[in-house]
Amino acid sequence: MNVPDTNTDIEKTCCQCHKVLGSSYYVSMNSKHSGVEDFHHLGCILISSTLVKKSLKASVVVGTLLLALNQGDFILSGELYKAMIWKIPLTYLVPFCVSSWGSITNAKRINVF
Repeated sequence: MNVPDTNTDIEKTCCQCHKVLGSSYYVSMNSKHSGVEDFHHLGCILISSTLVKKSLKASVVVGTLLLALNQGDFILSGELYKAMIWKIPLTYLVPFCVSSWGSITNAKRINVF
């Protein structure tokens, strides 16, 4: 008896836009059902609430630590300078991007036909 392999014989669809996925897709764990995987296009996973929330949490923790280490003495002394206008947001943006990139590269799957 030939049983179809559920990972290759059934077309996978994106759980957000419901379009059929190609050979490259992204997997995330379903937050409502333990052990269930959700499939995404790159564009859909980039705006998924789970990815954004996790990246924001990492950004707040790491960004605050980096801000304290790199600019803490200036902030505590009250000696703020013009470059801090772009340095402070960048201190939070970089960990957000790194966390998002790590999550996306970890979630990527490629179908081998």
